[in-house]
Amino acid sequence: MSIFARMNKDRTIVIRPMRTGDIERVREVGQIAWSDLAMQDIGRRFRYPKRSEKLIESYMAIEPEGCLVAEMDGSIVGSAFCHVWGGVGWIGPLEVLPDHQNTGVGKALLSACERHLSERGCDIIGLETMSHLPKNLHFYLTSGYVPTSVVLIMEKRMLGDEMHTQFVEDIDVSGLPSVLGDVARLGREVSPSLDYTDEARMAVERRMGRLFVSKRDGEVVGFAILHTYQKGEEARYSSIKALIVDPGRSDQKEIFDALLDRCEQASASMGKDHVLVRLSALSPELYQHMLSRSYLLKGANVRMVKKGIYEENGKYHITSWAG
Repeated sequence: MSIFARMNKDRTIVIRPMRTGDIERVREVGQIAWSDLAMQDIGRRFRYPKRSEKLIESYMAIEPEGCLVAEMDGSIVGSAFCHVWGGVGWIGPLEVLPDHQNTGVGKALLSACERHLSERGCDIIGLETMSHLPKNLHFYLTSGYVPTSVVLIMEKRMLGDEMHTQFVEDIDVSGLPSVLGDVARLGREVSPSLDYTDEARMAVERRMGRLFVSKRDGEVVGFAILHTYQKGEEARYSSIKALIVDPGRSDQKEIFDALLDRCEQASASMGKDHVLVRLSALSPELYQHMLSRSYLLKGANVRMVKKGIYEENGKYHITSWAG
């Protein structure tokens, strides 16, 4: 177990891996930090919901040494999560109590995350942050991160029941081993270092959501990872974590729509009020297509990279570096 310590002008900041007994405190820190941010952003008090306990447990199961807390005087004052998708490593969320911001805690957490991702062999290290908050942008810009693209946050209200979608299969635990190789292959087709294998495993094995695959002539040509979270722990929404289509196919749009249909139908059948997606603004064609499907633009993140060059192939896919 790695422990990192950094001195600020008054006290020592200790960074260490998260433990099961820390989860509730980490949820409280996140709630306080986001509630304060909402107050600064919209000018009114808003009690932000706590992050899903099951989600944190899943992150810890997949990347135990990359889920970190910051302690001062024995009390947790911040936390951060690392995610490894093949050679792509991203950081988020990173949260610090308001009273401990601008004291070096955030920088210490960020440095520890970068060190972990480098040790894990990531040739790309990045993150996403809200585009309209100067404080966040300043923090990451002064830490060496460079904006590379805008990520649009879109939302659709859900109505109706789940129906069968042609050419799309719902993968359960028993079927997972047979498609994980295809999940890895398709990720690399979109970006050479990208591998969604662990994310797909988390959704299915830990029951965080659903994994759908689309086949043509017996070959997997696309997949979608839908996070449905746990009832009672999250707002009533689902989130499409990834929707990847083989960029070399001429029928990308049809495959994309079939997978998106299935995600929407599954969300509606589970009683979710809306579905959330995050997609690159580098494809105006995809944005127009989402508008035609009744998705509305709700905001935007900035994707920022510190190490490596990250590019994506194809027009029809959804990727998100946000936790």
